[in-house]
Amino acid sequence: MSPVEKNPVRVNLIACGDLGTGVALQLAARGDQPLALRRNVAALPPAIPAMALDYTDPASLAQLAEHPADISVLTPTPPARDVDGYRQGYLRPVENLLALWADLPPQQLIYVSSTRVYGDAGGAWVDETSALAPADGQAQILVEAEQRLLASHHQVSVVRFSGIYGRSPSRLLERIRRGEIVSREPAHYSNRIHRDDCVGFLLHLLGLQQRERLYLANDDLPALSHEVESWLAAMMGVDDPRETVAPPSANRRCRNGLLHASGYQLRYPDYRAGYGAMLGKPATGP
Repeated sequence: MSPVEKNPVRVNLIACGDLGTGVALQLAARGDQPLALRRNVAALPPAIPAMALDYTDPASLAQLAEHPADISVLTPTPPARDVDGYRQGYLRPVENLLALWADLPPQQLIYVSSTRVYGDAGGAWVDETSALAPADGQAQILVEAEQRLLASHHQVSVVRFSGIYGRSPSRLLERIRRGEIVSREPAHYSNRIHRDDCVGFLLHLLGLQQRERLYLANDDLPALSHEVESWLAAMMGVDDPRETVAPPSANRRCRNGLLHASGYQLRYPDYRAGYGAMLGKPATGP
């Protein structure tokens, strides 16, 4: 008996930036049918089918009607870091997409959000069941965008990524090369996930028949910021770094139980593995 051929999966990657590009390249390589949608398609690799589209403009977004997909992935980014930028980058595309899909049967969507929605937890653990505590207007916009999607009749999975690293250049590594690290006190936990695991997890979700409504995507080792930066300084050969930078205010530890329960295996389970790969050195330490 000949093997059953799998039909290519049609995936619309809306606001296709770095993560979307990584997903699209792997989808195309395995024979699926990605379509990258963004304003500047010239920035995309030629191997990715693409269409110029502005997701903040309802008339432009209406072009999606001519390109139905089995599932869409929305990876928004704000044009500015203030509240208006977040409203333009996160909330407006969600409103426009829901308006476009208002009269359609349930559509499948994976939406990329942020652990910023949790605010400060005083170093305590948070997961998908934890109460949200947006500490600023930007985080409140993130919460509102999530809630609108999850309240719709569509099949939505929200992925809250923690601090994404793995891109070059890295502002953190540049600061440490200057000999500056965060202070030991107050003790502050940091959370991260490597860019390649972000891409890998999104691809993993695309292959699942059943998905949870929420995922917190983090590596296996939330760690004190001072510990991470001291380790990096040692790895980079920075002697006697100065504690000149105060830790950020949001202090929490992100639990990734549902990520593991989905069957995904992290390529970089902790900061030593991820940053060691970036620096071209084997990971060391306990």
